[in-house]
Amino acid sequence: MKIFKRSKKDKVSKRLLFSIIFVFAVVVGVSTFLIIQGVQKAEAERIEAERIVEEKRLEEERLKAEEEARKKEEETSEESTEETSEETSTNSSSNSNSNSSSMNGGNCTTSFGNLMLINPNFTVSTSWIASRKTQLISVSKTYGISEAKASNGDNLMDAEAAKHLGEMVKAYEAYNSGHTMQTRSCFRQVGTTCGRLCAKTGTSDHHTGLTCDLIDSTYGTDLNTDDYSKHKEWQWLKANSYKYGFIDRFPEAWAGGSMSEPINVDANGSTGLFETWHYRYVGVTVATEIATGKYNNGKYDSLEHYLKSIKKVSDLKNGKC
Repeated sequence: MKIFKRSKKDKVSKRLLFSIIFVFAVVVGVSTFLIIQGVQKAEAERIEAERIVEEKRLEEERLKAEEEARKKEEETSEESTEETSEETSTNSSSNSNSNSSSMNGGNCTTSFGNLMLINPNFTVSTSWIASRKTQLISVSKTYGISEAKASNGDNLMDAEAAKHLGEMVKAYEAYNSGHTMQTRSCFRQVGTTCGRLCAKTGTSDHHTGLTCDLIDSTYGTDLNTDDYSKHKEWQWLKANSYKYGFIDRFPEAWAGGSMSEPINVDANGSTGLFETWHYRYVGVTVATEIATGKYNNGKYDSLEHYLKSIKKVSDLKNGKC
């Protein structure tokens, strides 16, 4: 009898031991899983932070390279002028200007990349616009961002700008769960003649391939500045778009007066327009400087005034670099 009881106690002890081991294994397993998950999340956050830093660095290097190339081109041009006779130089300049005019409408900023300026004073030719179209991609097909107005056709955009637009739209929709941001018009091959808010062919920022009108139809479908307070997406864009390289292209402070004819694009940097939905890609570094008013006493800048401040253009009124 004693032997039997002792054996029964041994079985109970073994079961208890197995239970303890099992519970310990479960606790260790769950803890290990949570630790691994935490490490993976931290690593993902680190990689994302490094990506953002790297993008900013590359953008800064690109701008620096463009500036150095411009200076080098100017130095080369000056040396060439000194080595040739005045008559030869004049003829060469005349031919060069003629070729430039036929290619880009005489717009000296089309070589500025993301900082190109197209407005009533810096115009481009129809052939330049047609050529620009071939360099663009479909935002809807590549990033799934739909065009709200079918009659506008496909929402074409520069590949780099489209990538950043995709990131910005994704961030907005994550912030505003259940909402969808759409384009309303991106690249335009021809202009319009509907008054102050429209631009004739050759004068529109939409020709750049770096611009899109944006809207969340939840708040309405009309592009009307009077509806700004109702459109939460425009308010979010104003506050956050620079993080993704986009700027409010036509802020109210730079409209140059009341929204009536004629368009007032002046020598100081007035755009002549006020559009709360119109966003333009210029790169993260420049967008940050414009949004924080680096050259405008801490207030939101215009692209025109910014380009004049960094000496990219010398005469905004007469379209000279």
